[in-house]
Amino acid sequence: MRWKLAVATLATSWGLIAVIVRKVDLDAQVLAFYRLAFAGATLLFVAVVLRRLGLLRLTRHRGVVALIGVTLAAHWFLYFATIKLSSVAVAVLLAYLAPLAIALLAPLVLPERRSRVALAALVPAGAGVALVALGGVDGGAVRPFALLTGLLTAATYAALVLLTKRIVADLPVLTLSFWTYAIAAIAVSPLLLDADRVLPTANELPAVLALGVVFTALSGYLYIWSLRHVTAQTIGILAYIEPVSAALMAWAFLGESLDWQIVVGGALVIAAGATVVFLEPEDAAAPEVVPLGSRS
Repeated sequence: MRWKLAVATLATSWGLIAVIVRKVDLDAQVLAFYRLAFAGATLLFVAVVLRRLGLLRLTRHRGVVALIGVTLAAHWFLYFATIKLSSVAVAVLLAYLAPLAIALLAPLVLPERRSRVALAALVPAGAGVALVALGGVDGGAVRPFALLTGLLTAATYAALVLLTKRIVADLPVLTLSFWTYAIAAIAVSPLLLDADRVLPTANELPAVLALGVVFTALSGYLYIWSLRHVTAQTIGILAYIEPVSAALMAWAFLGESLDWQIVVGGALVIAAGATVVFLEPEDAAAPEVVPLGSRS
């Protein structure tokens, strides 16, 4: 149960990311680059301080790790772009189609049995997120390109969870985290050429640092570690806590309204999360991951 509670706590903390994105006037690709670069630099610093540079040597699954890094770069760019093109509400609603894909695909591509508890919890969780998102929609039409980027955000999110879960038992968490961020930063860097502004202002720098160091390096490390102990299906359901947290954080820090949709939707998501935490059997929480082989 403690690992599921840890994932729920991480998902709650991620609600602050939307607040940071709203307060920082940088293009999507710039935010994604700094998030990745600061996260990679943080993990490199930790490895140096702990004298564990040897852990950064990637000897297995190089191809899969490279794919995860590129997918991560695409995911964050697409998510931030959807926010910029539409709204936080629309971006959240589209991005959180991903747990549905994870619930359907995980038993097919991972050594996980199909979880009846997770499938049952998917109904109130999905309905709750829809209510939270619709509570923030101003009634305007969603631009087709924003719809496309939002759907691709969901697709890349699902791919990230499934790919990472596939190899997480085979690599040190520090190794996987560092190379994922490093490769993703390199992948997104060419997009900086198209940005209106690359350097954050002095007022924006603390928020950008927090985004990279706290909400990527630290929380990402803990998230990848938790993937060793929690099924992908459970991860997907508990991730629904993030948009509810984001709505509450926006109310607390940005002065946004707290509509009935957010309250009711949040209650549904919390109920779904509690269902998974307390009813998902412990023997289903940590399946053995079949190695892909020593080379990839």
